[in-house]
Amino acid sequence: MKQKTILSILSLIFLTAFSYAQSKLHIPKEIQQAYEKGTRSMDGNPGPEYWQNTADYTIELEVTPETRELSGTETVIYTNNSPDDLSTIVIRLYYDVFRKGNERGMSVNPEDIDDNGVDLNRVVVNGEAYELENPQMLGRSGTNLDIRLKEPLKSGETATLEFDWVQKVPLTVRRTGAIDPTSFFVAYWYPQVAVYDDVFGWDRIDYTFDTEFYNNLGSFDVKITAPDNFLVWATGTLENSTEVLPENILERYEQAKTSMELVQVVNGEDLANLKLKSGTWHYRADNVTDFAFAISDDYQWDALSQKVDGRDVLISTAYPTEQADRYTEVTKVQQKTMKHFSEDVPGVPYPYPTFTTFIGLRGGGMEFPMMANNAGPGQGVTIHELFHTYFPMYVRVNERRFAWMDEGWADFVTSYTMHKYFSEDSSPSSFYSNFKPGMQGMIGSIGDLPTVTSSQYMAGNYGYHSYSLPAFTYALLYEYLGDELFKKCYTEYVTRWAMKSPTPYDFFYTFEDVSGEDLGWFWDAWYFRMGFPEVSIGDYKNGKLTINRSGNRPVPVSIEVLYDVESDTEMKRYYTIESIRNWKDGKNAITVN
Repeated sequence: MKQKTILSILSLIFLTAFSYAQSKLHIPKEIQQAYEKGTRSMDGNPGPEYWQNTADYTIELEVTPETRELSGTETVIYTNNSPDDLSTIVIRLYYDVFRKGNERGMSVNPEDIDDNGVDLNRVVVNGEAYELENPQMLGRSGTNLDIRLKEPLKSGETATLEFDWVQKVPLTVRRTGAIDPTSFFVAYWYPQVAVYDDVFGWDRIDYTFDTEFYNNLGSFDVKITAPDNFLVWATGTLENSTEVLPENILERYEQAKTSMELVQVVNGEDLANLKLKSGTWHYRADNVTDFAFAISDDYQWDALSQKVDGRDVLISTAYPTEQADRYTEVTKVQQKTMKHFSEDVPGVPYPYPTFTTFIGLRGGGMEFPMMANNAGPGQGVTIHELFHTYFPMYVRVNERRFAWMDEGWADFVTSYTMHKYFSEDSSPSSFYSNFKPGMQGMIGSIGDLPTVTSSQYMAGNYGYHSYSLPAFTYALLYEYLGDELFKKCYTEYVTRWAMKSPTPYDFFYTFEDVSGEDLGWFWDAWYFRMGFPEVSIGDYKNGKLTINRSGNRPVPVSIEVLYDVESDTEMKRYYTIESIRNWKDGKNAITVN
């Protein structure tokens, strides 16, 4: 019996291995199990058994600018759509990153560090209060809080969670924080249910300022109370504009909701004597993964609309009064970009009712559903952060493990959009040269790890691994497939995984399924192996030039030849780009006529 059992186990192992060998790519065991359970399909579609849990939030928050204090009350309806019974619910307390002794991936303002992080005052589960200091009920470690349920949350059931908490807007400005004494961009601010998914189970990766998003889909009903001379911008739609805005500002706000031309909703003169009807702003957002907001008493507000799929999308910019002239074009850039995103790449209509850019960071930009926190008016950062609406917000990429599936696309689409719609130089060489600065010095080095390496292990090399390298590989894929087929694949990928959470293999297999191409040679070289691209000039005979390839990462080859003709006094120029397609079959040399 023992021998038969061993043989049966070995047979199962080999049969499983054989079924995945067809993909020609290494598949980690967590993802193999998802295919076995039917939650993923080998053609890149969500499987027939795909599921995801949801979390719906009702929050009331009071903001006290003088002390930077946030005081909140929250109710969450968490739905367990998984086939598993859950004995624990994991809650993220992001501001616990400021608790003494917790790991941080960057230096912070010493004033932000304290004993509490998030000061939890009340935790209630299904109507029963939990003892905050009882480890049998609650376990707190890093930036996670484990709620240990008295009875498992069975498949198909919901749990009602309630929290009261207090925390401070940090002086450390990293994605969120106090821009000045009366202007805050507030993110990571509420107790948030972590993701439980079909691949990794509970996401317990701590927030250390490095990796970013992976959130549940849900709805938010949020009331934010601030002093009545403060404006509040937030994820979603403002539900009580008539109860908050004075008549003159309300009239401009309503005008902006259908105007293709810029409307200055709040100007410098308005701010000098601003007094709102109420200090409580009510925002709602459905089918989103997070909620962020910003407040200020000295920021101006521009807005206009863009028609998307027959509906008006409200586009806003909030910016500091003292440099107002710098930001006059930001809203128009957002409008133009949203149109091209909807019609060209990704080719999916912008899916939400609003988008707001808040000028608050010291450098770069940071995305949230329907919002961005940007450092300045630059076209690149404006386009990049607006694109994040699609990834990781609309397509719920697990950015904590696969940041390259989000940031890489944002960099690629930003370069594509700027090159096609904002640049005077539309040459292919100009487009591909955009990726060169981020690649030089790192590609082929010991730190150039395979792209599929999980992002939480890339702290020292996060920028290259998450932005530059994947953006370059997407550009190579674009060159290989060509404009029309690439867009067809990409639009289908976004459509298949809208509001769902793809793994790298869902991306790989969708592109193969839609294109009809076996792209294993490309994925293997650029996503699974270390290496570098290297080509050289071979011989030249009778007008034929040989190009040799010695590197293991295939690339297109840009060739420029200057030559003279006896009948002409000027040198002639021959230029071409030989496609990456030349290397598909494993060739090590090509001949150019």
